[in-house]
Amino acid sequence: MSCCSFIGRVLLAVIFIGAGVDKLTQPQSSIGLLNSRYPAFYKHLETTTKQYNVQLPVQLSPTSIKEQSMEIILGVGGAEVLLGLLVIFNLAWAGKLLSLLALSFVAVIHNPFIHGTTQAEKLSEQIQSLWTLGIAGALLIVGASSSNTCVPADSKTTGKSKGVTPTAQPSKKAKRN
Repeated sequence: MSCCSFIGRVLLAVIFIGAGVDKLTQPQSSIGLLNSRYPAFYKHLETTTKQYNVQLPVQLSPTSIKEQSMEIILGVGGAEVLLGLLVIFNLAWAGKLLSLLALSFVAVIHNPFIHGTTQAEKLSEQIQSLWTLGIAGALLIVGASSSNTCVPADSKTTGKSKGVTPTAQPSKKAKRN
């Protein structure tokens, strides 16, 4: 593992760890943001699904989300902290999951096609969504380049591991003879 890779993962994870700690210690501002943004997202989703004769579950209604908003924010905060720490430790699946979480933020909270009434508000949402998309892309790169195996570094490049020579098992036909 290179020093630059480690520092990059730490810097990337700090964004989510900080945001997660903020959600866990002061959830009210995040709850307010979720409850103010989600109804517009739901309306857009509902309009889209009606075109395909698909009805959304009651659990996704703004009323249900509002009732569960504290649990949602605390869960997201906990996930941000935990997955951020796991990204530092170079676990590929953590980077991929954190990327999905970031993409959900773009869809629900920072969607410039749904949120913002003035040109300035739409531009602000577009900048925020592009920034978050960039972070999600970096997390996918971390997820794709992380090593989760216990194979020695030499065997990754040569295809062979040191010190252990595999032996061929005799076939059933050879055992009968």
